[in-house]
Amino acid sequence: MIFKSFYARISLLFLLLILILGGASLAIAFNSSRHLFDEVEQLLNRDYATSIAEELNTILGDDFSEQNIKEAIHYMMVLNPMVEIYIIDNEGNILSYFAGGNDRIIRNKIDIAPLHQFYNSKRFMTILGDDPRTERGRKPFSAAPLGANKEDGWVYVILRGQSYDYSLALAQSDYYIRSGLITFIIAIIATVVVGLILFFLLTYRLKRLSMGVQAFKNGQFEHRINMKGNDEIAQLSLAFNDMAESIEDGIIKLKDADRLRSQMIANISHDLRSPLTSIRGHLETLLLEENTVSETEQRQYIETALRNVSGLQRLVEELLDLAKLEARQISPERQPFSFAELVQDIVLKMRSQSDSKHIVMQYVPDPQLPLFTGDIGLLERALTNIIGNAIEHSPEEGTVTISIELKDKSYIIVVSDTGKGIPEADIPHVFERFYRADKSRTRKAHGTGLGLAIAKEVVELHSGTIKAENAKEGGAVITISLPALV
Repeated sequence: MIFKSFYARISLLFLLLILILGGASLAIAFNSSRHLFDEVEQLLNRDYATSIAEELNTILGDDFSEQNIKEAIHYMMVLNPMVEIYIIDNEGNILSYFAGGNDRIIRNKIDIAPLHQFYNSKRFMTILGDDPRTERGRKPFSAAPLGANKEDGWVYVILRGQSYDYSLALAQSDYYIRSGLITFIIAIIATVVVGLILFFLLTYRLKRLSMGVQAFKNGQFEHRINMKGNDEIAQLSLAFNDMAESIEDGIIKLKDADRLRSQMIANISHDLRSPLTSIRGHLETLLLEENTVSETEQRQYIETALRNVSGLQRLVEELLDLAKLEARQISPERQPFSFAELVQDIVLKMRSQSDSKHIVMQYVPDPQLPLFTGDIGLLERALTNIIGNAIEHSPEEGTVTISIELKDKSYIIVVSDTGKGIPEADIPHVFERFYRADKSRTRKAHGTGLGLAIAKEVVELHSGTIKAENAKEGGAVITISLPALV
């Protein structure tokens, strides 16, 4: 279970790597020490065979019999019992040998080439020769030719004889193994401790990142990872925070969309049910009381039903138009026109609605305004919805004020009323479909609840902006900004 952790796995891998490298280093050190002994031994005793050859030449002259050689070499062996001295002919055959111990030679002939190479080498280089007491062993040696003409054979001295090897093996097995293992263990412990601490510090940041992702997965959408630095892990934490922000915003938007969908369904159901109920009631009355209802009353019932049908038709049409605008399935047919004249026409068209409530429409057209290029039909519909909404929410004998100006290469259209204004909590939602600041649906509502939503889509289709706010002296203010160059 513990090895499922990234820290545990990388620590185990690090430990195995240290053990492998440490073992390899120890083996290399032991092997290098053996080569070091070979080099030092051959360096210190390079002229050992030459000295023996010179002594033999002086003592024996031309009589190189085995008996004479033994007597001459005996005292040399006493002085240095660790060496092995061999007399070799020019073919590499062993003529005689002088060595301590009771072990006999295994090979009667050796390779003569290393002897020539050793004798002719002008600089020091480690050369190993055949060991006659082993089948394939090679050891450091010293060699020199015999005779006055140097043609009577060779003195071949193995610098590390069998007894020397036994002593060295005992010393190495005790000293090197003990010191090497102690050094190896200390190095391993120090490296492992430091390495594990460093790995912990490095993987702790990854663990924090993993915990943050896990917390986000478990529904803690507000969780963020604060990590310092400029490395890949810090950049990954920043990317996670950006992703979390996007996901959280998406979740909020989905919740808002779900809330609006539920609200829209409820509003559509209400707006459809009320006229349908009225239509059904009047039609049923006509059927049930066909013989008792006067022609005047029948006409009134039919006219009421027609008004409700017209309202339903207008609601369906506006729903379809809004859906097309939101999906950008409607492309504006741009043409130059006068904004001042368009607003003047809308004011005249809505005069009867404002007069019925004795509302004063304040608008002074500016004939100096340049032409605007846009879809005159869509913009007329948007302004009609906004002005009509202002009239709807203005009290009897109130005032609706409309102004247009060109400012910073944008047309600014402001429509204000003298009504109660918009509750602060409702301002962000006034352009949502079916949204009404008055939560009571029992009041008489002349609109469909889609007018401002359609106006917003039309304005945005012209790359403009629209906002709602309250005036300081009271009443709602709708401000539209449309770029003059689109």
